[in-house]
Amino acid sequence: MIRYIQEYLSLGESLAVIFGVVLVVVQIRQQTKISRADHERQRKQSTIEFYNLLSSESYELLNTIGIKKLDLSSVNSDKEFRKSVVRYLGRLERLATGVATDVYDFDILCIMAGRYLIKKYEQFETYIEESRNSKNAPLLYREFELLIKDVKKYIEAYPDRSARELVRIKLP
Repeated sequence: MIRYIQEYLSLGESLAVIFGVVLVVVQIRQQTKISRADHERQRKQSTIEFYNLLSSESYELLNTIGIKKLDLSSVNSDKEFRKSVVRYLGRLERLATGVATDVYDFDILCIMAGRYLIKKYEQFETYIEESRNSKNAPLLYREFELLIKDVKKYIEAYPDRSARELVRIKLP
């Protein structure tokens, strides 16, 4: 009788260990899912925040430029204007690098400012090309250029996508 009790206790212990391991695995999977969702939310939030900061800091420059296209001579004609242009393009390059490395969310950026960024790139394109040539720096603002190429493809593929649709698409 004692032998049977010992066998049942041993079986019970084994089942408890198995149940405990299963429970731990389930909890780890849940925590991983929660952590990923939080990370995605933070990525989206930081994308919006960085873009808003970029827009507010560059408001005066963009207001001065208006809709005209810029070239090297027009930018270099005024030292302060040149500084502002270089600072703005540097920030756009950081934004593009952040998107390329998944620090910032590409979909959110496209929906929020894709068409606008394309217009800004087109406005600065001549200046960028002439700067690359004059400095012998073919990679100058390259991430910004690559981002714009990707944004154009995205807008072509999803011309009417909204943030609400993006969230709904990613729901299980």
